[in-house]
Amino acid sequence: MNMRQPDHIILRELLYLEPDGELNAGDRSRLKQHLDVCSDCRRERQELVGLNELVRDSAIPVGESFTQRVMEDLPAAGWETRSPRTWLAALAVALLLAVGAALLIGTASEDMVSALPLAAASAVWELLSSSALAGAGMMAASWKGLGIAFQEVLGRSVWNMIAFGVLVISLDLLLLRYLLRRSPAESRATDDES
Repeated sequence: MNMRQPDHIILRELLYLEPDGELNAGDRSRLKQHLDVCSDCRRERQELVGLNELVRDSAIPVGESFTQRVMEDLPAAGWETRSPRTWLAALAVALLLAVGAALLIGTASEDMVSALPLAAASAVWELLSSSALAGAGMMAASWKGLGIAFQEVLGRSVWNMIAFGVLVISLDLLLLRYLLRRSPAESRATDDES
């Protein structure tokens, strides 16, 4: 396979990101060097510039009230549901932690009990709120980072995709082997019969 082809694909993607101003200095210089040698990409860039000018010239200004009405009419996203049932599991866990904290405080010595109740409740509340915020942020960043990493690794060459496919198939076969494996009692019963 020609190793220049993935570079050309990446540079064509940069060509589409350029009008939006999403390229850093290094990407802009790589794109400029590529445009000096590739007539197809130069022609495509001219078409994109013309299209962007046409879109910019034909844009109709939208009033603020229209924008607000559209945003209000949009359905709630999955994570924005307002149904109390969606929060029952989280509330049950929070209640369980609160009961556990109360039991720990209740079994503490007399000297500790006088100083702890308000501080312990405050600490548990801060722990719950900060861990929920950190967990949500980490989950979003992790999935986005994994997506970018997989796109970068798998997009470099066909061999990377083949290696990834072999790894996935191997893990599937290993899982099937463990699922279909006979239990020790069955293997002893068949050994005794023979």
